[in-house]
Parts: sequence; C-alpha cells; structure tokens
Amino acid sequence: MITDFFNSKRQIALAMVFGLLISPAIYAGPTETFERLDRDLEDWYLSLLAEVQNNQASDLKPFTTDGCSGGLSEGWKSFASIIPKFKDEFGEQPPWESCCVEHDRAYWKGEVIDGYDKRLAADKLLRQCVIDYGEKNSARLAQDFSMDEKTVQQQFTYAGELMYRAVRLGGKPCSLLPWRWGYGWPHCKVLPVSAQE
Repeated sequence: MITDFFNSKRQIALAMVFGLLISPAIYAGPTETFERLDRDLEDWYLSLLAEVQNNQASDLKPFTTDGCSGGLSEGWKSFASIIPKFKDEFGEQPPWESCCVEHDRAYWKGEVIDGYDKRLAADKLLRQCVIDYGEKNSARLAQDFSMDEKTVQQQFTYAGELMYRAVRLGGKPCSLLPWRWGYGWPHCKVLPVSAQE
C-alpha cells in the first residue's frame, strides 16, 4: 500500500517535491505521462483529504479568504501605498480580487469527488478572470499608461498564467499550506502515527 511506503517525514517531503517536479505546470516535456503522474499523486492526496472529511471529529471551519493568496493582495496594497497613480488607477486591492475570493470558496471546501478536475476547473476560471479583466479594460489602461492595447492584454495574460501556475503548484490538497485545496478542513494525516514523532 502506498501509505506503507511513505513512513517517514523525509519520504513525505520527497513525495511532495516529486509532485512539484512532475507537475505539468512546470514541465515542458511529454505532458500525457506527467499529467497522469500528477493526477495519480493528487488522487492520493485527495484520498487523505477524504479521510479527514469523513472523520466525525473533523469540522469544516467557516469560510475565510485572504483575497489573492501567496501575498499578492498584501503586496498589491503595499505597492499602492507607495505609488499614488497606481492606487488611483487600481485601488488598494487587485482589481480581480473578487475572482480570487470565488477561487478561495472552491478551495476552502475542497471537494474530493472528482477533486482533481474541480480544482483544475477552479484554477482555469481564476486565470480566465484575470485575462478577461485585461481585455475589458485594455483600451482605458492603454490610454492611462501610454501603452498599446495589445501590450496591456499581454500583461494581464501573463499575470493570469502566473497565478494559474502558482495555484497548480501550491494548491494541492494536504500540502500543509494555508491556501491548499480543502483548507477549511483540518490538516491531513500524511504520516503514520509512529512516524510523526
């Protein structure tokens, strides 16, 4: 059984690193094989999350959000505080922060049935929301910042793609990160009791 193999903290850490290395978000080789490996590893994490969700002692915490995770909202606020034109144009929070909040809603609950596909869909929606904002506002932003519309749209496409890659890598269930898939639930028990010491 796979859980017998992962019987030490070091082996769990190696499995998580392996998960990052095989992620299709960073691997540019033959994607079918690596997508299958990525899905298989995530399915294992989802089975651990299912154990947490099925445990009667586990409670789903009330929904919380940090806006755009990974420090993006906080960084944006800091940037806005030192550049008045930036703050006047975009405000103190990312203009697509509502998309991040909806993304957090899916991640908070962390559904395990078809969890891989549901997380992938949530991540793609987040990426598209950022791209859509750029497309809808490119004419105004191009004029305000003396840029051409195509450049503005490219920047929002890059931002959306970077956010997508970040959540694909850092949002896996049971990652122990505060923005993981299923963050409303207690942390998964990824180690046998004897190995947790």
